[in-house]
Amino acid sequence: MAETLSTTELLEKINRLVDLLERALVKRELYPPRLTKYEIARIIGARATQLAMGAQPLVDVRQLGTIDPVLIAMEELRQGLLDFIIVRELPDGRAIRVTLKELLDLEKSV
Repeated sequence: MAETLSTTELLEKINRLVDLLERALVKRELYPPRLTKYEIARIIGARATQLAMGAQPLVDVRQLGTIDPVLIAMEELRQGLLDFIIVRELPDGRAIRVTLKELLDLEKSV
């Protein structure tokens, strides 16, 4: 079901996306402007561990047809349901913190 946004909310989302694109492509702060395979593996591993330790799945496991924590974590990531923060260390010693949702949105727009 599509999300209905007001004009103000839509403009906010567009401005956030423009800011992210500028940070990723012009200033090279978020480079690469996508999740790396290492970040994906770390996210899935961390979430699968949480699920194996008893965390509630964010997807319907009956509909998914499996109780494998890795497959559940992969589906949660695919649907954009996880609330993780990605920390990227830069060569100059700075660290950039980006939410997983922002990176997924950026990846879709590039």
